[in-house]
Amino acid sequence: MIQAMKRNIGRGRRASPALPTLVASIAAACACAPSHGPAAAADIDGAAVLALATELAGPAHAGRALGSPGGALAAELLAGRLREAGFEVAFRDFPERVPVNAGNAALETVAPDGSTEGFAWREDFREIARGGYEGGPAEGPLFLVSDPGAPFPRGSILLVPGRLSDPEDDASYAARGAAGLVVELVGTDPARRPLWAGQAPGTLVVPKQGFVKIGVSGGAFARLAASAPGTRLRIESPLRFVDAMGRNVVATRDGDGGGAAPRLVVCAHYDHVGADRDGSYFPGALDNATGAAMAVALGAALAAALPGADLAVLLLDGEEVNLSGSTAFARAPDFPLAGVTVLNLDMLGSRADLPVSVYSLGDPAGSRLARALVAALEAAGFRSAHEAPVRNLDHTPFSMAGASAASITEYDTADYHTKRDLPAGLSEDELDRLGDALASWALAELAGP
Repeated sequence: MIQAMKRNIGRGRRASPALPTLVASIAAACACAPSHGPAAAADIDGAAVLALATELAGPAHAGRALGSPGGALAAELLAGRLREAGFEVAFRDFPERVPVNAGNAALETVAPDGSTEGFAWREDFREIARGGYEGGPAEGPLFLVSDPGAPFPRGSILLVPGRLSDPEDDASYAARGAAGLVVELVGTDPARRPLWAGQAPGTLVVPKQGFVKIGVSGGAFARLAASAPGTRLRIESPLRFVDAMGRNVVATRDGDGGGAAPRLVVCAHYDHVGADRDGSYFPGALDNATGAAMAVALGAALAAALPGADLAVLLLDGEEVNLSGSTAFARAPDFPLAGVTVLNLDMLGSRADLPVSVYSLGDPAGSRLARALVAALEAAGFRSAHEAPVRNLDHTPFSMAGASAASITEYDTADYHTKRDLPAGLSEDELDRLGDALASWALAELAGP
């Protein structure tokens, strides 16, 4: 999920047993029904969803970054599962400029007596993509900012408290001769890796050089702020921007033989935030291997239960960078989007005590859909609420293209964009129950007039 935060994960989980393929297990649980009139209930197998999410979060996919070999393997895996379920699958590529950690990372103080103190990468500090400043080394006298407009010596490394941090000030700092910026992180921590640089969806970030920017934990900030007068800082950010091609997986099913014109589209982003230079990767199990796996499960269930219905499943790339895949598809869709219902799945299968949030852009069509989803989830025993306007998920480009779009998420902040977002934190039971509720809603939606 782009620029979002999640709640703590903390209950025991059941391990997933060895399973047949996802499609086979779902198809066996679905009773076929005609495309009109009431549809038979579909039983989504939470264990099968968890098994696919676990595979997506594994080392072969290495964080599923846009343009990476692991991302390409994930697209192939998902495409194969959808073909097994009877969908026609096409890849739709689009350009993007992606932040990667290709350089070195360092944060060190040099005291007036020449002694040094080092800080730990991903424990005390991390890169910052926001603003589009590329990394590299910088060194200069430490200057603690108490007023963003106050003067400072040229060549300084600025130490900015979280309460004064505003990316809009970066250009002014750089223009006035700051060599770098060390920002206190608030509401986040150095273990996280956000990718969004702040540009509008559908545009490429314009990288800037000559001004190095990193973020530090509250504890590291306090240590730096207590440095002796005359202390110098040596910093280095590994961040670079590279051009890459994203890949959307577009799966359609022409149930009635008259050309695929789906009334319902199930979508989810399958990308995550990749890996660090040392090869350690961000698994992205909750965000969003679960959503992608559930989208495949729902697509298979709907195809089995309503063989005469036109369907589409979209597995989108680049959500973490800039809603890139959904924006690219909405600008050049494979089928008309006006009036189509789009169900976006992002972060599912977390703690059972969390509410299931339904987000929309707040437009009339999206709000009606969101209210219907809330009602269906509450009828299935979930606590749920509609929030709007929410713009930083993949429903937004679809809403702007005329679709009725909403996102469903279990908004969990504990392991967001960290290497702790592992399959062990997922609940098979939660995936099972939520999948059943969504399948029942979708079948009723498709079987209606």
